[in-house]
Amino acid sequence: MTPRFILDENVIILAQKLENDRGEKDSTCYDLLDQIIKICHPIVVDLILWRKYMRQLGGFQTTPHLAGVLKSPTLPAGKLAFQQDTPQFDEETDIPQGSQDDVEIVRLAVVTRAILVTTDQPLINDLKTAGIPEIYNLQVVLPGDALNLLQPPLH
Repeated sequence: MTPRFILDENVIILAQKLENDRGEKDSTCYDLLDQIIKICHPIVVDLILWRKYMRQLGGFQTTPHLAGVLKSPTLPAGKLAFQQDTPQFDEETDIPQGSQDDVEIVRLAVVTRAILVTTDQPLINDLKTAGIPEIYNLQVVLPGDALNLLQPPLH
């Protein structure tokens, strides 16, 4: 089965800025997005996440302008997999308060079982604390780890 990815809005912002989450020059997030598109893995979004992408990217006027790339008619068919419904799940109340503002993206991951890519280490830790990855067999990874999932092992 082809892996599908959910990219936290911060991954998209850092891809646009060509930075890491410490503000240092780093192309990891951009490379991840580029490889996902080139290899033809789907990026899973719902309306809430899509709006966050467009709102965040709307203020950037530099290249690469990812809002244009994501909305481009030349983007391969099926590249963006829109999920209509992301219902609540029982264990979402177990997610610690500090990560409750990320519940929507976690719902998307639970419903789709796509790999959730985030730079938010507290979210990763909070999900582990709540047992969400184990209960729902989810992968929640940092951008560098996601990029490694796309690259064949060196022999």
